[in-house]
Amino acid sequence: MNTLSKEDALLFHKLMDSLLFFVNKKTGIIKNAGTLKELRQRDVQETAPLRKKVFSDKYNFIETYLQENPDSLNKEELAIIASWKKYKSGKFFVTKHAKEYSLFFSSESQKVYGVTGITDSFEEKFDGYAPILLEIILIPFRETIIYDGLFNSYNIHFGGGIRKSLKQESEEAIQTFGIITSLDQPTIKKEQNGEETLRFYMKSLENKMRYEKEIKKLKNKSKELEAVYYQEEARDFARHPKKEFKEHGIKGHFAVLIHSVIASGQSEIELKDNISKIVPENKHSWIYKFKL
Repeated sequence: MNTLSKEDALLFHKLMDSLLFFVNKKTGIIKNAGTLKELRQRDVQETAPLRKKVFSDKYNFIETYLQENPDSLNKEELAIIASWKKYKSGKFFVTKHAKEYSLFFSSESQKVYGVTGITDSFEEKFDGYAPILLEIILIPFRETIIYDGLFNSYNIHFGGGIRKSLKQESEEAIQTFGIITSLDQPTIKKEQNGEETLRFYMKSLENKMRYEKEIKKLKNKSKELEAVYYQEEARDFARHPKKEFKEHGIKGHFAVLIHSVIASGQSEIELKDNISKIVPENKHSWIYKFKL
């Protein structure tokens, strides 16, 4: 689900509005907003200065609110507001819209965050378009990452080169840290798995060129990783015969070794039998198989 539930969205707005109203009473930034109802009637953009006060290391409004608890919130509600002290603000590239969240990439921290919408998903807000550059404040809400309710988007067109660069950088960040879906826990690097890393290095031509030295090093590290290397080479090559076979209505099970289709069969068992007849056993682990 890429938005909060209706109940959670209402709770978020209740807590955020209460906090903003509290800050406005302390600062008097928005005039003629003496009640919470009057503040809610103002354009949301007018609350931007209040949000900057809340989410700033220069002030301590969240802690002051928690201490005074002017709206008599319960422990769970206070805990949610307390968690907002772990906010992340800055510029983020929305690189992809997934089922559960949109991916926000920070080029500054080289991390990717899975961010959920409040009442509308970011996919809906931008008609599925990506990448987009936003200035936004990310905050935790229970088990998810959302935002403070306001953001600025930049009307920038990204050319092919920048798109590729963003894709590559964000994928590398995911490979290193995973997709961060909680601001409550410290971010730690993923434990590197040789096979997973090698497959990532070889997933595209751009990656192969960028990680050429790393690929060679991993390939020569073990027989298992050598097999992964040749499987990925075969997988990449297989795109071309797959396309041609489909165009000509060819069906069956096929095996690719490095850069050649070396066996086929009407069934998986037949393919396996044909492979065993022509391919040395020590090369079986190099083979990539596909079905049409």
